[in-house]
Amino acid sequence: MKKSTLIILLLAILAGAAAYYFDWKRGGQDAAKPATDSTKLAFTLQPDEIQSLTISYPADPKSQPVTFERRDGTWQITQPLQTGADASAIDGIIVGLVAARIEQTEPGAPDRLKVYGLDPADVALDFQLKNGAKHSVKLGKKDFTGSSVYAVLDQGKDVALVPESLLVSSDKPLQVLRDHSVLHIDTNDVRSFDLKNAAGEVVAAKEKSDWNLVKSAAGAADSDAINALLAAISTAKLVSIESETAEHLAKYGLANPAITVTAGDSKGKTATLLIGKKEGEEYFARDASRPTIFRVNQDLVKKLAVGYPDLRDKKIARLDPANFIRAEIHDANGTIVCSRKGEADWVFDEPADQKGKTASLDKLFSTIGETRADQIIDHPAPEVLARLAKPAFDVTLTTKDGKKLSLAISKESGDFVYARNSVTPTVYQLKKQILDTLNFKPSDLAF
Repeated sequence: MKKSTLIILLLAILAGAAAYYFDWKRGGQDAAKPATDSTKLAFTLQPDEIQSLTISYPADPKSQPVTFERRDGTWQITQPLQTGADASAIDGIIVGLVAARIEQTEPGAPDRLKVYGLDPADVALDFQLKNGAKHSVKLGKKDFTGSSVYAVLDQGKDVALVPESLLVSSDKPLQVLRDHSVLHIDTNDVRSFDLKNAAGEVVAAKEKSDWNLVKSAAGAADSDAINALLAAISTAKLVSIESETAEHLAKYGLANPAITVTAGDSKGKTATLLIGKKEGEEYFARDASRPTIFRVNQDLVKKLAVGYPDLRDKKIARLDPANFIRAEIHDANGTIVCSRKGEADWVFDEPADQKGKTASLDKLFSTIGETRADQIIDHPAPEVLARLAKPAFDVTLTTKDGKKLSLAISKESGDFVYARNSVTPTVYQLKKQILDTLNFKPSDLAF
């Protein structure tokens, strides 16, 4: 091979290698770039701009259109009946409209509209904005991927592909789209509570964060129990609609309901739930502010069957640890006395070998504050009082203003012990293990 030919061959090889290298490098850079989103929003708007919405079903002439209107920040169904809308259902449709993106468009020739399920459409959405602008969406069949549906937007000539989720959220019957709440209450704003059932009547009022019983059997209420009951009511959903009118109430046991529960808020507004007869595994019920008669499940009714013993306070003592400056404890290990120095620190006063050392009373306060009785005894027998006269454990707590709160716990009586505080004459029956928890040695409280 001639020298000149060899040189030309080597130059060709180098040129080819250089071209391959630069093509490879450019390809790597292109791969590192994110893919461009070729879709575009079907509508440019925010959820709160939509004021009304009508869902119709052109392919099924027997189906009635459902119209929603936004009133005072909440959605209401105005046609074919007047009732509340299911918040999650309508929000799903609104979000779907706002987020819908057009993936591609195709010519909407008349012969193709039938193929796409758009002549007539399966579902039609007509909505109006607060500024008066109107829009429409006609939804047809799914495409071959199953993730998109054919649609016509605002009477356009082209057919667009939009997310299938918009069809799923809107193609629902009236009974799914309507409000399923049993009673509309905001548990955080409830300030009064009145429950009437076979066990009698319980009336309670809320002061700050604590509930108190305020009728014949006055006293502290179990705030956790009442809050849990109110939460069960506020989240309860009706099972089915029995009647749209409040007629023939006696037929459903609602002329003289078996259970009535009324909740009042901070503005004085009340909401009342009535429970009537049982049929099968369900009960007839109604919200007193609505004509609709519906069914609820028996789980809710069981929760509403509680009485005074279930809702009264079972804590053996109500206390705020920050309010005490002295604690004197007597148990099987002897006597422990602690006093507060400053706002946070506790120190031992007794026993003598611990005097002046730092202490922690967190375990004492948490155990007393969290313990709930198995049973409350309003009229204790003499032998119970005799046991409390010589307690196995007692503590006296002194407040900043010099008031004293004492708690005594008896020796074991079988599997139980009895407790009594200095505020009420009530006696609490507890499991005997409480003594093991409260039988402190000085080292248990050392900080």
